[in-house]
Amino acid sequence: MAVLTVIRLSEAALIWADRPLGGSVSRQLDTALQNLLDEGVSPLVIDLVRVPAIDAAVVEVLAQAADDAGELDMALHLRLPGGRRAVVRDEVELRHALTQAYPRAA
Repeated sequence: MAVLTVIRLSEAALIWADRPLGGSVSRQLDTALQNLLDEGVSPLVIDLVRVPAIDAAVVEVLAQAADDAGELDMALHLRLPGGRRAVVRDEVELRHALTQAYPRAA
């Protein structure tokens, strides 16, 4: 069973997960994000609403993707637990957003 689900909707994309995300999924997440950024998908939504925890490796992958998105004049659209949402274009914005939902990971 896949840990991540990637859904393409025309020029948009959604990455969705519903379990804790750890280092074992970081490579899969990195590949998915880089492929979608290379294709120029927009918006690129990362739905973590049902993800109870993430580890440092996943934060690093997301931080790099946020920086990459910003360099391409794009953004990552985060949906986070507790009804939180954020649009991030760099590592600082990403870490700030994740701190609200995952204080131990960011």
